[in-house]
Amino acid sequence: MQTYNPARPRPVAVEPKTRRKSLHIRINRKVPGTALKPFTDYFRGFEKVEAVRKVFGDETEEVLNGLRIGFMPNRQMYMGIRDNDGNLAVGTYHLKNSPTRTLYLDIVHELFHIGQWRKDKEHFTREHMKFMQDRSLYYASPIEIPAYEHTVREAERIGMSREEIVEYLKMGDSPARIWSNFLKEMKFSKGPAAKRVTRFPVRIRRDTTPTLYAFSDYFVGFGKVAAVRELFGESTEGVLSGIKVEFIDSPWPTIYPNEDDGRLVASSDYLQKGSLDSIYLDAFLCLNLLRSFSDPGAAAASPDKLWESPGVLRAYSAMVGEARRLRAPDGEILTHLTLPGFLMSKAGYRKFLKSLGLRPG
Repeated sequence: MQTYNPARPRPVAVEPKTRRKSLHIRINRKVPGTALKPFTDYFRGFEKVEAVRKVFGDETEEVLNGLRIGFMPNRQMYMGIRDNDGNLAVGTYHLKNSPTRTLYLDIVHELFHIGQWRKDKEHFTREHMKFMQDRSLYYASPIEIPAYEHTVREAERIGMSREEIVEYLKMGDSPARIWSNFLKEMKFSKGPAAKRVTRFPVRIRRDTTPTLYAFSDYFVGFGKVAAVRELFGESTEGVLSGIKVEFIDSPWPTIYPNEDDGRLVASSDYLQKGSLDSIYLDAFLCLNLLRSFSDPGAAAASPDKLWESPGVLRAYSAMVGEARRLRAPDGEILTHLTLPGFLMSKAGYRKFLKSLGLRPG
């Protein structure tokens, strides 16, 4: 399970206790309704997969028919569990572009997590949050090890070699000792590989068609903000009028730019309940990131290298500078850095914060 789930909650819409600079903007909080999609509209036939039936038994059809999906338009997002309701979070880029075998195994893996969540929601959420706050714990997690062992058995059944399975399992850097222990826990078969399966008894729908809305209909007055006008100059109104927004049903307070087409993706709940300052800083960061995507360094493969690209650093530096102009404390500024904090190594994140003149919270 690999998903973005910020550990720090964002401020809700309350007045700050300390006096701050005024923001002459308005957020239209009457956002369009969003709804999760039925699992079986996108992943059909999994009720017949033995690895899934082992998890849910006679309840398999009932569970899958009741399961819902929240789509996340983000290249860094694969699949995961929504802790708040036990449904799936699925990255649209992953769904559209990854091989069928990878998606098949990911679903087997995530449905195992659904079973864990149904048995003990509190335990699952507690263990999930541990490695969301410290990624080095991911491959040592008591919820991930059994889920991956279950997935490895299915990978062996469909004829994958040990080398192929290890390649599938590896996501990012992990401490050598933890990774070694994790592989031992997988209990790989020592016999010859099974006959390779090339056609799976499932159908996966890959297309998702979002509804897009005008940025300026919901983020009102940004064209008059001095920092925004400094960013885009005389093109400010034209740039902002061309930006679109997709609203998603997400339990996480987030606004971020989609790397593929430059639209902004916003949590409906966050736009309805988040504080004006917090939403403004996230939106301002997004506008700077959209500008940075034209920087050649932003195309680096490694997440750590991504945050080292000059354009991305400038975007975050601009947000930090604007936050300090508004007299936001550093602890609050750090809540806007949860994504790089999740994606980067500890050392890389510390270096990133240092370049912004910040310390870890």
